[in-house]
Amino acid sequence: MKKTILLLGGLTITVNILLGVLISVYSVFNMGVNCGIIAINTVLLVSLYVLNVRDAFRISFSFLFSILAIVEIILGCLMPQKLQDNGYLIASLVSLFFEIIPIVVINILSNKIKK
Repeated sequence: MKKTILLLGGLTITVNILLGVLISVYSVFNMGVNCGIIAINTVLLVSLYVLNVRDAFRISFSFLFSILAIVEIILGCLMPQKLQDNGYLIASLVSLFFEIIPIVVINILSNKIKK
């Protein structure tokens, strides 16, 4: 499953780059942000399988992370081309924070349940 997720992540990054080259309105800044979002979310999804997380947690958080990734990509497309005072970037970072914290928590809970 890890290989499948990595393959889909790589394919998605490739399609994102091709869209960045082909669509003139899609700037290099937005393309770079979305490539980063895709890469980070791919790593988060793979980490659910690497950390020996319980199946129920893995399935539910896989859906949640995928939905949040789609929202982050939409925000990345709408994002203005600046780093300072960028509300879309702040929203993406907060969303990323709410993806990382559950991974830490469910890893701790899964380890305690197994004992």
